[in-house]
Amino acid sequence: MRIGFVGLGAMGLPMAGHLLAAGHQVTVASRSRGPVEAALAQGGRDGVTPGGVAVASEVVLLCVPISPEVVVVVDGMLGVLGEGTTVVDCSTIDPDVERAQHERVAATGARYLDAPLSGGTAGAQKGALTLMVGGDAATLAGAEPALAPFAGLIVHVGGPGMGQVVKLCNNLIYAAQMTALSEATALAVTSGVDPHKLFEVLTHATGDCVAVRTRLPVAGVVPESPASNGWAPGFMTDLMAKDLDLALGYAARAGVPMATTAAARQLLTAASSAGYGRQDFSAVAKVVLALAGAG
Repeated sequence: MRIGFVGLGAMGLPMAGHLLAAGHQVTVASRSRGPVEAALAQGGRDGVTPGGVAVASEVVLLCVPISPEVVVVVDGMLGVLGEGTTVVDCSTIDPDVERAQHERVAATGARYLDAPLSGGTAGAQKGALTLMVGGDAATLAGAEPALAPFAGLIVHVGGPGMGQVVKLCNNLIYAAQMTALSEATALAVTSGVDPHKLFEVLTHATGDCVAVRTRLPVAGVVPESPASNGWAPGFMTDLMAKDLDLALGYAARAGVPMATTAAARQLLTAASSAGYGRQDFSAVAKVVLALAGAG
């Protein structure tokens, strides 16, 4: 297929690489020139602008950080979109903003899907991301060859914007896991518990969860964890904070209370204020450990 890719960040560049490895023609654009050059070295083509990417592509994928950037990218493509083109937004943004992009693109005769991702940079590099897709099921069926090379699982979750709703639900749970794990780790360490023994028990008990298995916040316990690798980000603190802001705002409009999410957001604020904003979001544990005198 002729596939376009706008936004070659930590997630987007490896995703585009998987598309190229699968034999697709991939035309790219991004804010920074370095990732574009990296994609060109793998066989990609330079679309220069979102509009240039759209002209060259049957399916255009977007992967940018925030809602306003998605709007700007769509602005840049609207004049050249039409029947035969599908736009797939893999960003994580406000569900209501996403629904507005569905409408704007559909008005040109083109089609649109929201398909946010879960799996972090590790999942992008492995080609094992989970995609939760909102929009028309038939449109997804047509676009699936452009998604499969970097996906481990693709799930159609409903109509326009529903992919974003499910993604926010996923991330607020993950943030709550990390908040609880941070507190549990601080309590265990200050009490003299061997963190290796804590990990062994938790992974075979009712406290088991993804945060425990991948992000126990003590160096040397989980070799692949951020704590064991200088807090290198699989998913940055500031990006998780952004996603919780989206969840809290959307939940307020929907009339759903979010007490646990609000508490997790406050801990992320403390971590960002402490200088951990660009570290992995599991660095929130450093705030709790420091307050407990164990950090």
